Amino acid sequence: MAQETKSIEGMPQTTTGGGRLSRRGFVAGSALAGLAVGALGGLTACAPKEPAAETQAAADADADSKSNDAAKTTGYQYEAETSEGEWHHSACSRNCFDTCMIMSKIVDGRLVQVCGDKDNPYTAGGLCVKTQNYVDYVYREDRILYPMKRTGTKGPGCTFERISWDEAIKTITDTWKQIIEENGAEAITWFRYQGNQGAIHRRCLEPLFFKMGATYHEASMCNNGYVFSLPYTTGSITVMRAEAIANKDLYISWSHNPAAGSLHTMKFIKEMHKAGGKIAVVNPVRVPECEWADLHVQLLPGTDGAFAMGVAKYLIDEGKIDQAFIDEWTIGYEDYAKSVAEWTADKVAAECGIPAEQVAEFAELLWENRENACLKTGLQLGRRNNGGMSHISIKLLTGLIGHPECYFNMTSSGGYSTGAAANLDMFTETVPSEASDESTIRNYSSPALGKALTGVNYGEGHNFEENPIRSIMIFGGNPMVSNPNQNLVRKGLEREDLFTVVHDIFVTPTVEYADIVLPAPTFFEYEEFNGGYGHNYDCFNEKVIEPLGECKDNLELCNLLGQAMGYDDPVFNRTYDDLRAIFLDGKDYTYDELVKTGWYDVPPKTWEAQLEEGFDTPSKKFQFASDELEADHDTRTVIYTPDPESESQAPELFAKYPLYLVNPSAKEFLNGVFGNMEDNNLLFSESYVYLNADDAKERGIADGDEVVVKNDRGTLSRIARIVEGLMAPGVACTYKSTWPEMTGVENVNCVTTDSQADFGRGVAFQSCLVEVAKA
Repeated sequence: MAQETKSIEGMPQTTTGGGRLSRRGFVAGSALAGLAVGALGGLTACAPKEPAAETQAAADADADSKSNDAAKTTGYQYEAETSEGEWHHSACSRNCFDTCMIMSKIVDGRLVQVCGDKDNPYTAGGLCVKTQNYVDYVYREDRILYPMKRTGTKGPGCTFERISWDEAIKTITDTWKQIIEENGAEAITWFRYQGNQGAIHRRCLEPLFFKMGATYHEASMCNNGYVFSLPYTTGSITVMRAEAIANKDLYISWSHNPAAGSLHTMKFIKEMHKAGGKIAVVNPVRVPECEWADLHVQLLPGTDGAFAMGVAKYLIDEGKIDQAFIDEWTIGYEDYAKSVAEWTADKVAAECGIPAEQVAEFAELLWENRENACLKTGLQLGRRNNGGMSHISIKLLTGLIGHPECYFNMTSSGGYSTGAAANLDMFTETVPSEASDESTIRNYSSPALGKALTGVNYGEGHNFEENPIRSIMIFGGNPMVSNPNQNLVRKGLEREDLFTVVHDIFVTPTVEYADIVLPAPTFFEYEEFNGGYGHNYDCFNEKVIEPLGECKDNLELCNLLGQAMGYDDPVFNRTYDDLRAIFLDGKDYTYDELVKTGWYDVPPKTWEAQLEEGFDTPSKKFQFASDELEADHDTRTVIYTPDPESESQAPELFAKYPLYLVNPSAKEFLNGVFGNMEDNNLLFSESYVYLNADDAKERGIADGDEVVVKNDRGTLSRIARIVEGLMAPGVACTYKSTWPEMTGVENVNCVTTDSQADFGRGVAFQSCLVEVAKA
């Protein structure tokens, strides 16, 4: 196979030329690369190429300087377990449920070892597979250490050269000022997610765009289906300790796979199972929990609401409901009972593709163990076109049995209550809400990035054709891996008239489309605070090493850009003391106390306290039905609407693409992160698509065949895997978050939809019809 080498100043990276890199070729290359690193005894920093005018003498002098300063810019190998060093508290900022509390060992100013904090009950000394190579991650040779500007064509194979911070800031702000003068501030926008930041840094750059009056970006690709369903039922998040799972009698895992996305929860599930607790799994995929499960409901994707309504009908018909709780603490029960009345077990079975008897089996488990059960839903449930209503249908089951506290989607420590970090009071405009589509400023939600960048108009407040986006700044995100309808996103980022700035740690697939690249630090290189949403601990992340090269964090970047734009607001002159004060406001511990222990236990509100205050709804009651739901979604109570990408709703589309594709998280990656780590890719092993045996046979596909997964949005190259019982009939599965450069095949988001979910303008990754055929 012909190969091309792209150079990002001293960072040669192999790309495929005219073909798909095979797994065997990738594994061999990665293994050799790993051996080479070991033989060299260290990693070298990224060193963008010098300007062409640089003389040889100056270049030699620069090389000597770098050699003499190697201890500061290159990674060394240490005997981590035996070297004398100091341990410090860190906290993983990678935006997953676990927010691991880490102990970092420092020797001579270098990070040499990380391990889980053994004193914390949740992390308990263990880290997930993604973080085991954090030391290598920090000192990789492909770290971006200096500002760079593009010198070649946008996209894979691009080239950059090193520039100074002064030149980078001037280029960015001069361009923005010109755009504002010629087209107005709405021609500028930003894209952010959590990326490498925690509770403070992830939003502290936003005031810059609020001040400009730029097109507003709503980060809405996480858990909007759940969050925006809350106001219609209980109005707030039900909180429980993850550790409490160990003492439950029943654990229900609904559209969730903690083995990949919430690893530390697994030990509590195992403890519960060993003590005699029961497990029920509702998932089209056979996840690891199924090995111990008493019941696995392997329904078709997107039919969760129908199954929940069938369970409700069974409970009502059998009189297995908590009438006292319903009478005292709820409203709208009559409307709800009428809505679920049509969902007989046979109708549920036909819609969900499951045995009819599973409706009763699930309902009986829930009722028998209602006093001490927990029901956990995963993020993927809400990432569908009907995801918000699915969340409501499941939560209403807990009202029927009189125990709404058993349903938890995520825990919530105090750590995420940090909106002031973005100085949201600076933002005086309005954007669409659940109650109204009206807005006073142009805006877009994360799933619609491709539409915004290609001038597609898609409703009130979203006119991008007449005044196109002319500049975007991307930070804390990697949309060329993480965003749906990736081919449309690529088309937008390829525009030569789009001025793109990216702040990142590595040359990601998104950085390849940048005009200006700014070096970002890892969370080991700055102070941060985190609040877990898989546990109840506020976490402290100490700055344990100095920033490599010329990396600058979001706080520094906000100050530099704001001041260069000529803004004199206090928010563009903030210090770490200011950020500490924001985080600690209202907390019942001091900074010194948090620093000493590394984490603080934030006790969840008890169920008894919740009842004393009443539910956080207009009625102060648990709402089976409400005026608010009717006003916003044209129904007083929950209804089941099949996914728009389904056989019943799109028969012509289904005839072309008759398989439902689910694309969950792999344990080796996290959204757009870790895709460049060779170890992670080796553990991931292969880009598979998993098929049911009957579906594979019908298509003449055998295990190990090269296949093509396709729909109208794009095409994926995969290797077929057929494992008995793994997939529900009519369902295919492939993992998200891979980098095409590393795997040699396309990212799953080439085929996912950028349509918005029913609640909260969220993403609909899981609403995806495809066909699979032999390559």
